[in-house]
Amino acid sequence: MNRFTIPRDVYYGEGSLEVLKTLEGKKATIVIGGQSIKKSGYLDKIDAYLRESGFETQLIDGVENDPSAKTALEGAKKMEEFQPDWIISAGGGSPIDAAKLMWIFYENPELAFDKVKAPNPLPALRKKARFAAIPTTSGTGTDVSPFSVITDHETGTKYPVFGYEITPDIAIIDPELTYSMPADIVAYTGMDALTHGIEAYVSTMHNAFSDPLAIQSVKMAVDNIEKSVVGDKAARAEMHYAQAIAGMAFSNGFWYCTQPIT
Repeated sequence: MNRFTIPRDVYYGEGSLEVLKTLEGKKATIVIGGQSIKKSGYLDKIDAYLRESGFETQLIDGVENDPSAKTALEGAKKMEEFQPDWIISAGGGSPIDAAKLMWIFYENPELAFDKVKAPNPLPALRKKARFAAIPTTSGTGTDVSPFSVITDHETGTKYPVFGYEITPDIAIIDPELTYSMPADIVAYTGMDALTHGIEAYVSTMHNAFSDPLAIQSVKMAVDNIEKSVVGDKAARAEMHYAQAIAGMAFSNGFWYCTQPIT
């Protein structure tokens, strides 16, 4: 039996961040990485929209690039003290990946990382909280995927965590959050999105559901990546959508090995 899974709701377009005003709950934990989302003012917007909806908020910041299990465990402990019913992760792939693992440990504090990294099955979630992902870069696709990547910094080893349980409930694909991205980050993440679309299409597990998404994401990336690097807002919006579409494709038409093209 095959399965196709994406977030329950995907909100996209300029201003879609305001959907946070419609969430229902009492407490929300916001998980972010570095300072860019603070400097851009979008962290304040996220917090304000949640408070307008009646939420008390908690901030977990400073998630490093290539997050570790230690970071996730520390974040989960903070969540355990606060008891959120929503986890809102905003940023690039690292804070969203870390927040997914925090979510697992928050709802299942007895588990060790060795018990959740692939190929171990994930436990049921949503007993305590639901999850919203807000990407601020246009590459990883983790905002719509059942994957997280966690790094052991002592050995340099990266470990995948996989399970449809960590597919976000909501993805908010608001291109306004990408307009201040530096050109080099736009280029790097854009190539990431393009690669994901290609990988999904050439995967031995590609299928009738993933193929149209993979093809569309590649077309959008090819048509817009160069214009997005020089700051064209319409192109940046298309790239932001392309990364999510590619994420949906590779989440459901898996890949196993990537060979660099040289």
